[in-house]
Parts: sequence; C-alpha cells; structure tokens
Amino acid sequence: MVRFSRHIVEKLAKELSRMSITEELLKEVVDSPDEALFDSVTGRYVALKLEHSLVVIYERRNEDKFIITAIYSSRLEEVIQRRKRSGRWI
Repeated sequence: MVRFSRHIVEKLAKELSRMSITEELLKEVVDSPDEALFDSVTGRYVALKLEHSLVVIYERRNEDKFIITAIYSSRLEEVIQRRKRSGRWI
C-alpha cells in the first residue's frame, strides 16, 4: 500500500498539480521506477521517472511505502548525476 505524508499532499495541491502530477503518478513512480536509489544521508528511498522529470522520496514502513516528498525538475538528470557523484544517492 502507498500512503502520503501531509507534506506531499500539500505540495500536490499547491504546485505539482499544475504540472499534471497526481497521486496516481506518484504511486506509479514508486511501484515501477526507471531507477531506484537509496539516499545515504536520510536513509530514504529514491524512485526516478525520467519521462516525467520526477523523483519521489519515500520510506518503507512494514509493507507500506510512505511518500515523503517529490522533486520535479526540468534539469533532473543534472540533479541525479550531482547527487550520485557526491555519494548521496547510491
């Protein structure tokens, strides 16, 4: 089951919905990402969907995936490469 933090619900309502990002899309990214990484600083999981320029940050809580936040960027590949080079996303 995929659950949502209050933060991501508010972010969807305020800004992400303007870019056609929905709860269903966030679930899709987490369930079938183009690439799955681990954030070595926060201990959270990172799911990437390049065709949507979207990163979803989530935690695993028992059998659930708890979405914390999402990052939308037209320069997503640069963000990804920078965080991989620094060793943050592995």
